[in-house]
Amino acid sequence: TAIPEKVKASGIETISAGSFIINMGVVPQTKANGLLPYGMIYDLNQNYNVPVKWVIEPTKSKDGVDFVHNGITYKGGTFIIPAEFITTAVASRIEYWANLGVTGNYAVSSISVPVYTDITSYPRIMIDNLSGNDSIITTYFSNAGIPAMVYEINSPNNLNACHDIWINPHGDPTWTTHQY
Repeated sequence: TAIPEKVKASGIETISAGSFIINMGVVPQTKANGLLPYGMIYDLNQNYNVPVKWVIEPTKSKDGVDFVHNGITYKGGTFIIPAEFITTAVASRIEYWANLGVTGNYAVSSISVPVYTDITSYPRIMIDNLSGNDSIITTYFSNAGIPAMVYEINSPNNLNACHDIWINPHGDPTWTTHQY
């Protein structure tokens, strides 16, 4: 029996008071609290050059807790916008996304958390159009508030080393259509 691989945090980091913590563990999950945070991260990375901390407790089990701060339990792979990057303009964008339904709170004190990685950019994405199911994926991007310019819908024949992710929604790849 294979042992499931656990996520490994890059290290415990101390996050400053005033950082914005996006709560990804809100139940029930909705478009606003489950998908829009990804659009918010894209917006802050792309338009404000803000790195976002992705916090995952490496020893947690499925649906386990990443950390607790100020009486709030954070889980689901929490995202944190560090206080040192929250300018007036960034605070305004946080408020914009919060008004759309992104759930989060400002840290009231410093906190040590297991940071999995820093998100500093979005990957270059190609969505396979051969199955005709590309709208399944583009709907998720749209619901997250991620603009269409982030991805391309194309044939796998046009996939190259410049693409970071290839998405094949309910496709049936064969050697004839997708090759090596």
